[in-house]
Amino acid sequence: MMRSLIFSIFALMIVSCKSKVAYTEPTLESQQIGITSAHNARQLGGYRIGNKHVKADLLLRTARLSELTAEDSTLLADKYNVQRIYDFRGEKEILAAPDILPGKASHLALSLSLDKDEKGSSFDVKTGNERDIVKMLLMYAEHPAVQTMCTNMYDIIFFEENSQEVYRQFFADLLTLDPAEGAILWHCTQGKDRAGCASAMLLAALGAERDLIVTDFTLSKHYYDPQISQIETTTEAQQTALNTLISANPAIFEASLDKVESRYGSLRGYLTECIGVTPEMMETLRERFLE
Repeated sequence: MMRSLIFSIFALMIVSCKSKVAYTEPTLESQQIGITSAHNARQLGGYRIGNKHVKADLLLRTARLSELTAEDSTLLADKYNVQRIYDFRGEKEILAAPDILPGKASHLALSLSLDKDEKGSSFDVKTGNERDIVKMLLMYAEHPAVQTMCTNMYDIIFFEENSQEVYRQFFADLLTLDPAEGAILWHCTQGKDRAGCASAMLLAALGAERDLIVTDFTLSKHYYDPQISQIETTTEAQQTALNTLISANPAIFEASLDKVESRYGSLRGYLTECIGVTPEMMETLRERFLE
């Protein structure tokens, strides 16, 4: 009798201790997925949403996969069993640097080009390798297209009809996939803006609040800031271009979130009204990707 009582008290102490374990804020290191030939490669797995967590190793986000090594390709195929890759790059970006597909993964182009100046003419600041992109940004930091992206990038992503249609296709296709068949991966050129907004929308659909959505976005800044710190600039416009278009700029992202919330009440309200993600669809996503 005494032994049983002691065991029960000990068990209650263990449960009590577990309940007091503090949630560890996600870091770049905690979310990385172990590949190095694609920039900013990480996952949503492990994020706490309410009293649940995002299932590990199912929801992956990266930069472009055009330089994926055989080793990293094998990792994505064997460990994560990636079944679908969503490519948010514009058509010219995709043609200039086609993805290398791991294993049996299928590729779906959801082309969203941001490279427009104020008159709508094309300006390809996202094509080429990283060195070429940086060189072009430094040279054309004052160009209207660069200036527009530095201030209005997320407004374009959230509010332009062609952008909204791309994310409608993303959610519609995502809901046709069975997580038991493997992970899904989405990316753009640097995995931070178009892919970052896809992450924000998906996190919102899973029930995440703004703090977590901004935290996930800001991890891209932590990834890219050490790289841009080595680049010499001579004007404020050049530094702004690097901070926003090579690294990530949480301030302008949050400014666009403010507009979303003022118009639709929340990012979930935006998803329902603009992207067609119904509450029933959100519940399906939560059943599939939360535990």
